[in-house]
Amino acid sequence: MLYAYMMHSHDYLRDLFERLLAAMAADAMREIGALWTELDHGLVAHMIAEERHVLPAFAKVDRAEALALLREHGKIRELLLELGVAIDLHCLRYERANELVALLLDHAGREDQLLYRWADQALPAEAIEAVKREVAAG
Repeated sequence: MLYAYMMHSHDYLRDLFERLLAAMAADAMREIGALWTELDHGLVAHMIAEERHVLPAFAKVDRAEALALLREHGKIRELLLELGVAIDLHCLRYERANELVALLLDHAGREDQLLYRWADQALPAEAIEAVKREVAAG
């Protein structure tokens, strides 16, 4: 089931972000860099898999919601870029990182409630396996 797999992926990314925020609070720069890299790669792989295999099919059913999710992916990427630069420059603000957390939680909730439940019923098994493979490779 894609729903259970992607819920697990969301939980994993949420845990990474919580560990990143804790490292920021402790000013553990080496840990911050490693956690950020893992989070960035995992999150981008997650979004790309959705964009390749899930959202195009979903757009045929609910174009407006598919476009809204894609726009949120764009906002997430913008924040990832901004925060990645801030981490490299050692000037990441905790408040700005929390903005990304809030956006991710809201976005994940929408996907969990609508997109993945639909995908489990509508996507072919090959597409579901491709999503899982690409997310795992991130």
